[in-house]
Amino acid sequence: MIDSAERPPHETNEVLRKFLHIGMGFGALLLLRIPWRYAALIGVAAIIGNWLLLHRIAGRRVSRHERGWDVGLILYPFAVTVLIVVFNWHLEIAAVAWVLLAFGDGFSTVVGQRLPLAALPWNRVKSWGGFAAFILFGGAAAFAIARLFGAPQDVAIAAAVLVSAIAESLPLGIDDNATVPFIAAGVLAAMAIKPWVTVTSAPPIAWPWIIVNTVLAIVGYALRGVDVSGALVGWILGCVVILGGGPPLYVALLTFFILGTLATKLGYARKAREGMAQEKGGRRGAGHAVANVGVAAICAVACWRGLGLVPLFMGIAALATAAADTTASEVGQLFGKRAFLPLSFRRVERGTEGAISIEGTLAGIVAGLLVAIAGTALAAHQFRPGFIGSESIYKSNVIVVLTACAFLGSYLESILGSWNRRHGSPIANGTLNFANTMFGAFLFWVACHWVPMFESAF
Repeated sequence: MIDSAERPPHETNEVLRKFLHIGMGFGALLLLRIPWRYAALIGVAAIIGNWLLLHRIAGRRVSRHERGWDVGLILYPFAVTVLIVVFNWHLEIAAVAWVLLAFGDGFSTVVGQRLPLAALPWNRVKSWGGFAAFILFGGAAAFAIARLFGAPQDVAIAAAVLVSAIAESLPLGIDDNATVPFIAAGVLAAMAIKPWVTVTSAPPIAWPWIIVNTVLAIVGYALRGVDVSGALVGWILGCVVILGGGPPLYVALLTFFILGTLATKLGYARKAREGMAQEKGGRRGAGHAVANVGVAAICAVACWRGLGLVPLFMGIAALATAAADTTASEVGQLFGKRAFLPLSFRRVERGTEGAISIEGTLAGIVAGLLVAIAGTALAAHQFRPGFIGSESIYKSNVIVVLTACAFLGSYLESILGSWNRRHGSPIANGTLNFANTMFGAFLFWVACHWVPMFESAF
């Protein structure tokens, strides 16, 4: 019998894993023949199967964890299922995003490992060979499936291929099984779908705010708040927020950026000595930008498509949640006297993943409140062309709900972080940050059905 200390380390069969990753892409053809509800049920079955059965059928080496499954194996079918449900009225978007994940991301890894050519300047771990393979194989599959659906949106598909290839190559700290399909679907939705409602005129481009965004990116880099990738990706996301959500959403973003930067820099030397400080001297990169602002950018696209005020405030809720989470973590690490777990309330050491403190929690609530006030105050006085819905915002209700969503979203993220610590298979911090902003936005959407906030929100 082999002693556990002498047991050989777990090894992943990457060839088999990528074969399954690519092969599952042919499932997109099913969307041509079966109703979306059945496709979604198959997706749910795939989630359960990948969790409980895949390693028993294909062997444990298909997983990157010795237990037989890992986050990536679950996230792949989960992402596809979400796309099918969200775009059930435009399944070609789900199909194109699916094949980009399967063939683009899959062949990018296979070719990148065997024919790297040269490292990418923005990410030395990725290569030009893998980047080219993503565009070649992913692009061919995307155009082919679009033709089968009778949706020859060539410009939109080309943009989706390029943007998702860039996203796959960036060091975002978020699983590619989430970034590639959702970003591809977002690009297609923005460029290829007609609005659900009639838009009287296209939203004007707020050039002064574009200039402000550019200056902010430069200043953020100069003050060592972001690195080069963070400044570039942050500038792009800021422009998306401005073009879609207008000044109200951008002011919320600006408030979050200021609060997050101040909280990160506050007592940095002490946090560094105790091993709890943000890496790279507090500079945040592209991964942080996408994780914290990505959901708000998606909501901005929905605003640009003329879907009304609710997506605008969902975006503000996402940013308020990001502000609450960042501030609570940084302030709690610096001033928190007692740290405890979010479910059991058991005392733990400061800096423990998922732990919360009274001081940090209160600071996070205040930060979320400030973002909520900033975004709501400007939204109440500036309705842009293209928005629909009420001309009356119940500001007090909106601010209270936004603040509550920010608190609950960051609290749920703490629960996930605590789960992370106990299970020894860490979900990337960027994924957790993206999840908590998604929670905040979703909670606001739910609250819209129960709390009067707009005179005519739906």
